[in-house]
Amino acid sequence: MAATLYRKITKAMRNLPNLLQGYNIYVNRDKLHLINLTFKTISPEAESFADLGGVWKVNAAYTFHTLKNFTIKRGVLVDTDYPIRFYKKLKNYQNLQIIRGDFMEKSVVKAIGKVDVLYFFDVLLHQANPNWNEVLEVYSHVAQCFVIYNQQFIQGDETIRLTDLPLERYIELTSDYRKEFYKYVYEHRLDIHPEYHKPWIDIHNISQWGITDKNLRNVMTDLGYKEIYFYNHGRFLNLPAFENHAFVFKRDD
Repeated sequence: MAATLYRKITKAMRNLPNLLQGYNIYVNRDKLHLINLTFKTISPEAESFADLGGVWKVNAAYTFHTLKNFTIKRGVLVDTDYPIRFYKKLKNYQNLQIIRGDFMEKSVVKAIGKVDVLYFFDVLLHQANPNWNEVLEVYSHVAQCFVIYNQQFIQGDETIRLTDLPLERYIELTSDYRKEFYKYVYEHRLDIHPEYHKPWIDIHNISQWGITDKNLRNVMTDLGYKEIYFYNHGRFLNLPAFENHAFVFKRDD
């Protein structure tokens, strides 16, 4: 309990400047730096981007930051849920396209079309049916630059499907914060989720994968991308099996 409280206080203090910029304390300043690095140094020619799954908990902060700080002709924000209280704020940006849906739906991918930069912030480890590597393959036809911030698995050389593990081991690796929800998912693993139309065991609301750096790099290399930037931002929460790793991959066509 003391460790959890300390972590929350430390996070709040570190992210206090967010409040001065109109963001909440959950906005990760390392991701803001990653966006700045991408548009200022790595892809200064970029004029469009898509933020995939960019609403949850941070209220589209990374989309807003990009639109406010760079010359963007077209931004795209995709998520399944939009809190009503800030939906009108999103509509004020004429160069922003708002899409409600799963970013792996064919109709959503088609609606996004071509963009210069894609944000994959904390989303790859949640993608199953289709899986995270299939997501990257689909979006390799969409953008030249991938900006990835993901909770990477560091307790092995190979990627693992977390939901294939026994429930006890799953909780051990991912925390017991939502233990009852995880238990429900496991008990109804083959039932079809009423909103996402896939088995409960495949939903994106839980951690699905322990992705290793090696496997991620191999996938991106096979897709024709070069790693331009990497940084290890340290342990994710208090989970010894995961670290926050930042990547930028770019394809030179």
